[in-house]
Amino acid sequence: MSAYEDRGMMKWAPYQSLIEQSMYLAEMRRERQKVPKPLISSDRAEEINEILCTYEGEEIIVKIWENGFLSDLEGVISKIDPYNRRIEVDERRIPFSSIINLVRA
Repeated sequence: MSAYEDRGMMKWAPYQSLIEQSMYLAEMRRERQKVPKPLISSDRAEEINEILCTYEGEEIIVKIWENGFLSDLEGVISKIDPYNRRIEVDERRIPFSSIINLVRA
């Protein structure tokens, strides 16, 4: 019997060895990927407004900023709600303030 016992792959995994540590590191990586909300020029805002005012049921692509992340959503607008300042695309409510870009597909 030897005094030295090999730990196998454990010796190569000091980082993320604790469950709490791996969750914390994953959250840190996620936070680092966040981007600040892009500014919209007045010309771009007018183009978005024009598309919404003349919308007739065609497919659209909406670029959305939510909680630091940008995402694209493609679909048909089911409702434009100017009083609550939002649109509904495929049963998802999107506030006007979250819309970064809006184009017809």
